[in-house]
Amino acid sequence: MNEAIIRTELATCIRMMEYLGLIDFSGHVSMRTPHKDDEILINSWGASRCCLGPQDIVRANLDGEALDKNVIVPSEIHIHTAVYRRRPDISTVAHLHPPVTTALGVAGRTYVPVMHHGAIFGTGVPVHDNCGHVNSREKGDALAETLGDHRAMIMRGHGAVVAAESVKAVFFGSVYLEDNAKKLVESLKIGEPIPLREDELKASAGIWRQNQFDKVWRYYVEKTGIHFP
Repeated sequence: MNEAIIRTELATCIRMMEYLGLIDFSGHVSMRTPHKDDEILINSWGASRCCLGPQDIVRANLDGEALDKNVIVPSEIHIHTAVYRRRPDISTVAHLHPPVTTALGVAGRTYVPVMHHGAIFGTGVPVHDNCGHVNSREKGDALAETLGDHRAMIMRGHGAVVAAESVKAVFFGSVYLEDNAKKLVESLKIGEPIPLREDELKASAGIWRQNQFDKVWRYYVEKTGIHFP
């Protein structure tokens, strides 16, 4: 995959996340630059998430420094760089502000899979117990430690992080992170939620696959009408 395709996918992903309310005026998605383990592509700090395009995707190194002239990278780029340093299996990272997922962390409620598609998060989602901005290498490393080998984590009083092997996969995970949270919160209003059993987690985890990523991606591309020539 060349950089032009990655820039288009990242811009499309961010625009769709903004449409869904998973990010707003803040939030970012990044991907490793192909064949350059020490570089990433990420949306610039100043580009509005509701109307950015491929031209707003910029290069940075794993120290969080911009590699393009006259651009500013997000102040929380250290979320991304720390995860990449710790997780060689990961190619894409998203920092979101999903309202219901975030509310669970604020309320101190445990995030557990209660829906079929929630099985992609295994037995649950860890919480990073610090609401502050991740604007340094040290803070990024602490967050990456909390994420560990999980697909997602909640930043208490702040937002969430999703890590995956591709842009489409990180979008898929972000959509279902919030959807499972919504069902969990709704169930708390009327009773005690029933988490997925171990056998259900194993049986349903198989939805984490490329044709599912493509299906959800295509649906939202068509629904939003977001398209770059």
